[in-house]
Amino acid sequence: MTNNIPDNASILVRSFGMDTRKEAVFRMAFKMHTRRHYQLLESGDDRVAHLSIVDIDGPGGTELARNLHQSEPGLRILVTTISSPADCIFPILQKPVRMETLFPALEALLLDTPRTTEKQDTNVKPIRPDITVPVTSLNTQQASPPPAPQNASEVPVAPSKPAPVLRPEEVQYFNSDEGLLGLLKIAQRDQGISVISDQNQCAVLRLDPSADQAAALIDDEQLQQLCQVSASNLQLRAPRDGDSGENSSLRHMSLQSLLWQVAAWTANGRLNQKLPLNAPVQLKQWPNLTRLPMLPDALRLAAFLARSPASPALTVKILRIEPRDLFNFLAAADSLELLRYNTPENPGNLVRIPHDSASLETEIPAAKRSFLGRLLKRIAGI
Repeated sequence: MTNNIPDNASILVRSFGMDTRKEAVFRMAFKMHTRRHYQLLESGDDRVAHLSIVDIDGPGGTELARNLHQSEPGLRILVTTISSPADCIFPILQKPVRMETLFPALEALLLDTPRTTEKQDTNVKPIRPDITVPVTSLNTQQASPPPAPQNASEVPVAPSKPAPVLRPEEVQYFNSDEGLLGLLKIAQRDQGISVISDQNQCAVLRLDPSADQAAALIDDEQLQQLCQVSASNLQLRAPRDGDSGENSSLRHMSLQSLLWQVAAWTANGRLNQKLPLNAPVQLKQWPNLTRLPMLPDALRLAAFLARSPASPALTVKILRIEPRDLFNFLAAADSLELLRYNTPENPGNLVRIPHDSASLETEIPAAKRSFLGRLLKRIAGI
């Protein structure tokens, strides 16, 4: 199959049983792989996948893989696990996943003839007619996915996405010192326990910066809407009795996590006006992405900008990343004071050019020499 696929074609992959952090690592691996273009499908993408990767270490993982095989005998399935089950009928990718084992396993799966019902392991129990695989557990919105092609040469090839284009005249800007984000930054600076209330004087956020704690009294949709509201409609004040009330929507999180997410929502595809489009910007340190809401291409951007300073315009060109995703990431990183950039308002925050002799391990101390660490090494010379 793989010999007659154009180099610019996409091999569509769907994941099952993975959280967003694990999916982000696979997406990063696929983007760093240069020999072939693999693409991990989003949950709402209803295109037919060429391959499926199932993490069977979670609850019901093995049963999920078997149900997928039972419902689609022609589906090419690769399972990932720490310990290989004795009765597994699928190709196994042993954890920790490494570059040198991931892509050979995918290539072998592409060349393999899809398993049919006749080749099915006798240990696989048929699914009763009254039992269906839950849509949510499949991480897809397809109720009845179309059958995968039975002939490897018939696998449809998706065209590669065009390279993103950044047009300076179309770039929109925002002020990170205004609105909800501005109030959160003030609260972070003052370090006192405080409350942010809306125009009706109803508390929406309770903040304790010294403990890096925050509590939201509204849901994410309402909070996202407040990110586009003028600061004149919001108030930062001392807490009062009854601010929490009987609100059942109270959710606790770290203030760092709240700042990161609110900054990305506030940016909404716009560039922070403090950051010139063609001036270099750099990460001071690696953000703790395991404890922050995941943003599109955050791992890739963090690895690139922690290694070398680059302007937003150059970053889009080199990484072929959507400008809005870059702008949202920069806003989130700046909200945690993780960025270096040269502006008149920020004279002491100078971008530093790393020495050639500096090692990746010293510049990005949080990177482990595991799958992610290897990926970081791969893109260090970009």
